[in-house]
Amino acid sequence: MCFAKAVPYDQASLRSMLHRSVDHFCDRMGNEPEEAQMEAALAETEEELSKYVCEFMEDHIQENLPESLQESSPLLQEAPQEVRCRFQRPSVTAFLEVQNPEESIWARALRRFQGMLRSLQQRCWDVLTWLQEKAAACLQAISSAVKAILGELTDLCSSVGQLFRNLIQV
Repeated sequence: MCFAKAVPYDQASLRSMLHRSVDHFCDRMGNEPEEAQMEAALAETEEELSKYVCEFMEDHIQENLPESLQESSPLLQEAPQEVRCRFQRPSVTAFLEVQNPEESIWARALRRFQGMLRSLQQRCWDVLTWLQEKAAACLQAISSAVKAILGELTDLCSSVGQLFRNLIQV
């Protein structure tokens, strides 16, 4: 069903596993599915997709983050866990829809599956926005500190220059 954890996920394996999840969904649905069967299949598939995406993210970070940074920053250490937590929040959009009694179970399954995928995409965008805000805040704090140091060094240069000019004149 999935690759051994010792093998890092790459985009090709992630793509394959995402497509395999669709196959598993269809297998779970069977030939003549009922509403409850569809709900269970959707829930299992959403959990499976979330798991694959989170594992890919963790492996991708592990493979691409320089070793010198992997243990140097608390933010970098906590970010993957926070991203996993934010990404794995369950979807609530499925419970807010109005059902059309004339719609076939497969048409409803398609609509719901697409809704689940949109929900996963939205969670990705939300996580990306959160990461950008965290990075911006972190960089702003660092930038502010460097600017303060630069200002103090500039003042010190001026003071030292004035001091030495005074000593030269004496």
